[in-house]
Amino acid sequence: MNYRWIFWAIALYMIGTGYSFAQTAKTKKILVIGVDGMIYTALDYATTPGLDRLIADASYSKEGYGGLPANSTTGWSTLLTGVGVDKHGVRQANSFTGNKLDQYPSMVKRIKSQLPATRIASILREQEINTVLNSDADLKYNHGSDEKVFEQAKEVLAGQAADAVFVQFSSPKEVGLLQGYQLRKADYVLAIQQVDTYIAQLVDGIQSRATYGSENWAIFVVSTHGGSETGLSMNSTAAELKVPLIFSGADLDNKELLTANMVAKENADNFLTINKAPAGERTYGRIPIAGTRLQGMDKFTIEMWIKAGANSSDPVIMGDKDWGSGGNPGFVICRSGSSWKINFANNLRARYDIGSSKSIEDGLWHHIAVTFDKTKECIVYQDGERVGGAALTYKETDLMASPFNYIYLSQDGTGGYNDGGPNWAGSFNEVRIWSTALSQQTIKDHMYLQHIEKSSHPQLPFLNLYLKLDEARGTVLTDYSGKNNHAELVGPATERRPYYPVGLTDVAVNVLSHMGIRMDGTWGLEGSTLKSNVPFRLFKVN
Repeated sequence: MNYRWIFWAIALYMIGTGYSFAQTAKTKKILVIGVDGMIYTALDYATTPGLDRLIADASYSKEGYGGLPANSTTGWSTLLTGVGVDKHGVRQANSFTGNKLDQYPSMVKRIKSQLPATRIASILREQEINTVLNSDADLKYNHGSDEKVFEQAKEVLAGQAADAVFVQFSSPKEVGLLQGYQLRKADYVLAIQQVDTYIAQLVDGIQSRATYGSENWAIFVVSTHGGSETGLSMNSTAAELKVPLIFSGADLDNKELLTANMVAKENADNFLTINKAPAGERTYGRIPIAGTRLQGMDKFTIEMWIKAGANSSDPVIMGDKDWGSGGNPGFVICRSGSSWKINFANNLRARYDIGSSKSIEDGLWHHIAVTFDKTKECIVYQDGERVGGAALTYKETDLMASPFNYIYLSQDGTGGYNDGGPNWAGSFNEVRIWSTALSQQTIKDHMYLQHIEKSSHPQLPFLNLYLKLDEARGTVLTDYSGKNNHAELVGPATERRPYYPVGLTDVAVNVLSHMGIRMDGTWGLEGSTLKSNVPFRLFKVN
């Protein structure tokens, strides 16, 4: 097919709408601003006209992934290297002990290696970041206040001393550590709004440069970490790990980055969605349990993140029993109205039904957990809070095993339950089964933690199933518990998408991309380049 007429049609359209082909010849410049301790809800509650102005011409997310542990030393290491903590090794606040930065260096080193003539300025609050991560920068400044950082950055951006400028503001973190990262606290909100004022003035300074018309600027503003309401490092809350990220300029789409519009990424935190097939075929995951500790469990904790789709009746979210009768032996976790419950029974058909008091059908992700000890009690939790429970009267001799050899996701133990069928519709992430009853605090402390098999979880020896569900394709769902209880995905109606639309690891990749540096696969970078909005890149010319 001859695409030449398509190219010329697009070219005429772009000229008519003011697009200049000379733009590709402009000198590339970049400003990267890291704000320590700006929580992900800040942009909705604080008055931030400077950031709003950037967002109006940006690819952005208010709920990007900052990672854990949540501190500025780790956050800046992730931001600058383009890899997560498992690779760069910087885990402690104010310490680079155990780092692997020789293997995963800062993008500053990569820029200077590939483009030695590029002038880089690093204007920071933390001196050690300049010493360890940004030692290759041409201009390095450290200041004791955000105001001094702003004044220095304004001076550098007004001249021709730098092509890439890195700036660190830390006052939200300083207030958050003292008073808590709370939008109810006036001092915390004022710190964010002051940083916003600095950012707005830096943008004004860039746009007033005498050479601005011949320059192609990208301005990235990201939070390097969030924080807890108490100010203490919990490393277990959404407010700590979720961060806003704004990628403005650099020919990027002007849009909010949403996982619904993205495909799953390799080596990333993805999730699995099981839909209802239009033709009625059943779709489910199944975990083989015959002869394993997952069959007929006397003690267990089941926990997972779920996001409910459109459902009716009482389809099964997870189970190993025949849900045709609640008295059948085994268990199911199922829909119950707009909420959920667990049903289980022993070999004598003595059954219990214990439900949550809260809805899960609100379009949001929820963490659900069940702890079970057959001679003591069963407790159900939602988002870390107890929402139901009951004392149990089973005896040690009672058997809890169903006659089936699989635990299913989105189906019962027969794989053929029809009420509300053909299966439960919804999304799964981080599915874990432990052969012990975890405490509420242990559940809360680890519900947000990824790669639990590498963690210091106090009950790690009892982990018998761990489906991360990060697979971007295929029918195998890998068990990371070390017990090899790998699951199989069956049926036509599945989707895989990233759990977070963007993260701190994406910053370095997009800085390097904007500067025209071709990334080598051997670098092991974990980020992804955001898509450009230049339409003629979608076509070829014969």
